[in-house]
Amino acid sequence: MSPKIFDLEQYEKDFNMLQKYEAEAENDLKSVANAALWQATDYEKIFLPHFRLAGIVNKQEITLQNSADLHLHTQYSDGDDLDKVLNAALELNLDAIAVTDHDEIEGALEARRRVHERRLKLAVIPGIEVSSREGHIGALFVMRKIPKDLSAAETIQQIHEAGGIAVAHHPYSPKWIDRIVRMQLGCGDLIKTLPFDAIEVTNAVPGKGVKYNIRAIDEMRKHHIRVSVTGSSDAHHARFVGKGRTYYSGNQGVLSLRRAFKYGFTLGAEGYWKTSEKFNYYAELISSVIKNRLRKFSSVN
Repeated sequence: MSPKIFDLEQYEKDFNMLQKYEAEAENDLKSVANAALWQATDYEKIFLPHFRLAGIVNKQEITLQNSADLHLHTQYSDGDDLDKVLNAALELNLDAIAVTDHDEIEGALEARRRVHERRLKLAVIPGIEVSSREGHIGALFVMRKIPKDLSAAETIQQIHEAGGIAVAHHPYSPKWIDRIVRMQLGCGDLIKTLPFDAIEVTNAVPGKGVKYNIRAIDEMRKHHIRVSVTGSSDAHHARFVGKGRTYYSGNQGVLSLRRAFKYGFTLGAEGYWKTSEKFNYYAELISSVIKNRLRKFSSVN
């Protein structure tokens, strides 16, 4: 007879144990919300992962495999409605997301608040997509805004001083888009010399746009760049959330992700695109590039 894996009595025991963490979610967040450096709440590091393990016998033999979308935009910069983004992440059963609005952190902090207030089964990593003079740089696990228009090196230093993880977003961005928005969107070959903590090797884009992701992967291999990698959607519309994902293992929620960044144990991947999704993506991209060019906003959509 095969050993029992799931047990109803164990589930009831686990469920009862978790109630205190769920009940205290809001107060839990309030205790760390004003901290200078990011801290995980008990809801994020205990409740969420253990809720997935509830009812499993011999939990010590299980290592959870987790997925996150670490590059998302909301209406706090030039993205979709925040609730739509949260709902999309929940429908996809993502374990975590990072809200990374352009040079703005309020959307990320509000998303984290709503998750705790509503007891959503999702962790939100506060982040920003910082507009450095030499390309966009993701700041993850930060609690304050990072100044824009600094050099890439200065931006990374600021992120590290804020206790964050510095990610080279779409390092090899299309030059034609750079020319239209009159800004360098990717840091390019600076990934070879600057102390990034991670490189976005999957910035979800259908069709031929994948060549820019391949370029990032090739450069990392060729130059033996041994840092973590991320996969993200860079979604500005909720329907594209999860098209790019970062995978990591561990039973401590976002603490496991933070640890995975430290040791380079992350994987980046992209989802499949339906024909209709490809059409909508490029139609919205062209429209947004034009709109943002007219309003002098340093983004593509």
